[in-house]
Amino acid sequence: MKHDQIRSMAYMALYAALYVVLWYVGEFIPFLQMPQGGSIEIEVAVLFVASYHLGWKKGLCVAALSWLLQFILGGARWFLNIAQYSLDYFVPLIVMSIASIYWKGKYRYYVGVSVGMILKYVSTVLSGVYFWPPEDGVAGSAAAWVYSLGYNLWYNAATLVVCIILVPLLIRSLQNARVKFEG
Repeated sequence: MKHDQIRSMAYMALYAALYVVLWYVGEFIPFLQMPQGGSIEIEVAVLFVASYHLGWKKGLCVAALSWLLQFILGGARWFLNIAQYSLDYFVPLIVMSIASIYWKGKYRYYVGVSVGMILKYVSTVLSGVYFWPPEDGVAGSAAAWVYSLGYNLWYNAATLVVCIILVPLLIRSLQNARVKFEG
């Protein structure tokens, strides 16, 4: 195996481990948690940084490994069916981990994070509409849309703000440390 491949594998393992550690820490901070699921997810900044650092393909591997580790450790625990589970847990990680393909211009970090978070928001809203309607609503109804749009908006918007601030700072720090970027 080439030295660069070993280095990439080590970075992927490091990013996945960092994702899980930040997820686990976030579980113990009450003001980050929503009462019926969802939270301000500081750990997703790791997926964005991994995508820009290692490229979207390896970022995708980091997301899959992060999901697997989180699942093994008891996260990603609400399961109704495959569609709900995918929309709540797997699709959001995928759309964030490929952020480096969304834009290549001057503001690529801001655009990538924003597009990734918007796609994550869409995924969680769809899950809320069809699988988690309000108590007095029916799946797919107008009430379910209003509830899901509002419920998922604030914590996804807060996560977006955190990532818009953190991701460029982390990437700049890595670049200043002369870490080679592939993405």
